[in-house]
Amino acid sequence: MKRLVTLALAALAGVCAAPASATDFSWSGFGTVGVAVSDRDYRYQRFIDRDGTAKRDTVFGAQLDARFSPQWSATVQATLAPAINSDSRWAVTPSWAFVAWRPDDDWLLRLGKMRVPLYLYSQTMDLGQTHDMARLPIEMYSITPTSDFTGINVSRSWPTSTGELTLDAYHGIASTSARYWTRDGVAPVIAPGQRYVDVDVRASGLVATLREPDRLMRLGVHAVRTSQTHGGQLPVTYPRVELAPGLGYYQVNNAIPGPGAPTVGAIHNIIVTAGAEQAFGDGWRITGEFARNFQRDTDFASSTYGGYVALFRQLDRFTPYVSLSELKATHGPMNWYRRLTENPLPEQIPGATQINQAQRIAAEGIWVADQRSIALGTSYALTSNSKLKAEWLHTHVGAVSRLIDTPPGQASPRDTNLNVFSLNYSFVF
Repeated sequence: MKRLVTLALAALAGVCAAPASATDFSWSGFGTVGVAVSDRDYRYQRFIDRDGTAKRDTVFGAQLDARFSPQWSATVQATLAPAINSDSRWAVTPSWAFVAWRPDDDWLLRLGKMRVPLYLYSQTMDLGQTHDMARLPIEMYSITPTSDFTGINVSRSWPTSTGELTLDAYHGIASTSARYWTRDGVAPVIAPGQRYVDVDVRASGLVATLREPDRLMRLGVHAVRTSQTHGGQLPVTYPRVELAPGLGYYQVNNAIPGPGAPTVGAIHNIIVTAGAEQAFGDGWRITGEFARNFQRDTDFASSTYGGYVALFRQLDRFTPYVSLSELKATHGPMNWYRRLTENPLPEQIPGATQINQAQRIAAEGIWVADQRSIALGTSYALTSNSKLKAEWLHTHVGAVSRLIDTPPGQASPRDTNLNVFSLNYSFVF
């Protein structure tokens, strides 16, 4: 894979070094300025709370395209947005940096950094002006650990009677950060609040996309391997340690007495995604996406299913919409979360406080969610290149949601509702 990255960078350098007369350059910019506020004190989706925030939806970007010849081209895109490994910093991140070779109209080979062809709006996730929702549903768009990869993508296209069918095969790597929220921590070793773990992702996939004037459909299968960047081990399961009949704990790390907790160096996921957008007459349009994440090698991590359906109606410059979405962990991870949090050891048992804290932190490392949302909103086309959007989002949290940051000392919100109000301005030029 390092050879692929080196080759991509060398090809980019070759394109940029080409004589100006032989290369056609074009550039564009885009951005979203958004504010969001909820009716709760705790944070939702990293930033949203009662005080309001501009961090959740605000992003700026620029893209440079270079056409070296009819067959060769290159694209570089960078965005300014909140950093993926910090809740307080902003960062400039290269989203795209690839070379493309199109030997004929049917084949396309790209090499470098690209967007994973996962969702219907994968290629335009940061371009708020290209879609009408104020925010793409988190219940769907938080399924995977990363939306970008560095590697190779091969596309083959076939014309249909009214459009085009494309098959994408890709393979690549990505370095990203997994965010965990620790409610109480363990002083002085682990502080409460957010913590980030660097992870390496290796992904391969096969995606079919049908594009027609009134229809867009996508079906994909993705194989993902995830490991910690610095060689840490990931738990397979937690053995039970019985102290007395009906009284015991789970050994969540080898510093706690027990037979030993098994670990692995990497875990694997199979992700199946499907999406469709269909336009009807008189301005009506419906969109839906679904993803199933199959977890292997461990009883924990991301074993989820999620999706949404949204209905739109264009009325001149207005496009009101309603969407329904849901994200749920499967029974295995949810049961483990309950085991680790709902039956703590009595405090009078020596070492119970430390064991209970360790179990709580282990539970917070399981990617669990049980929530559903309804959103009502509208976009308004100010110009052909800019939109103003407003949305009310109502989310119901069932057993737990990893998307909520529980304040220290408080119980995790469950069987409760929260409301988010958003106002965005998106543009391209």
